[in-house]
Amino acid sequence: MDPTTGIAIAVSVAALAGFGAGWGLKPDAAVKALEAQTAAIETLNKGNAHLVERVTETALIAEEKEASIAAKLTDVPPQCLEELGGHPLSVECAWAWCVRTGSSDRQRCESAALTTAMIEQWSCVEEVPP
Repeated sequence: MDPTTGIAIAVSVAALAGFGAGWGLKPDAAVKALEAQTAAIETLNKGNAHLVERVTETALIAEEKEASIAAKLTDVPPQCLEELGGHPLSVECAWAWCVRTGSSDRQRCESAALTTAMIEQWSCVEEVPP
């Protein structure tokens, strides 16, 4: 073999070996994909943490409302609360207070007049002409 051919072959082999070594050591596309996936997972985790905070806040607000309504119901009859469709000056409210607290010295509800007023209010009596 001719020394020039040997040198050419040696240079070609060295060049191919260097190219192969460089190819093998180049940054892998999988590394970039894993980095992008890690970034996406971190973003999702931040979003989930924010969602958990918002849901917790909403649950606490709902719990406070329920506690407020429960406190009102133990203090005042539902017939007297406008939030529940009642009215503090209605006959139903007066009757509920009478039943709840008692209106006589014996703590008995003497609600005959209130009951009569409620019956008159809720009755559907139509006057028929003679």
